[in-house]
Amino acid sequence: MTQTIMIAANDPNIIYLLQRYAEESGFQTVKAGQDTDVLNLVQQVKPALIIVEVNPPGTMGWEVLRWLKTEPSTCNIPVVVYPYLGEEMGERLEGVVGYLQESVMYDDFLATLENAGLLADSLSDDS
Repeated sequence: MTQTIMIAANDPNIIYLLQRYAEESGFQTVKAGQDTDVLNLVQQVKPALIIVEVNPPGTMGWEVLRWLKTEPSTCNIPVVVYPYLGEEMGERLEGVVGYLQESVMYDDFLATLENAGLLADSLSDDS
């Protein structure tokens, strides 16, 4: 069964790139923008991983991230933050399993999936 990655972002370019990377890696994707009820969608879809855009700081992504990590029904879903803003993020990232740099390359995306424990289940060794 194919696993799903949810991409919670506002920038259509970010969504396109991350969706392409996820689908090339063997995952289905679900997109959630600012006008989407992200929290309800997460509970319906039950994704294997959620990528949350947190740029700029203080936007929807921070609220989504906080909710995902405090809600009992979603706190165990691995979350990856995009883009990684280094020291600007401080303590806010407790419970996050991975970070993607703003100019993320496919190899970095794959490494993040591997660190989250998802890659081995989705790709064969000969990929």
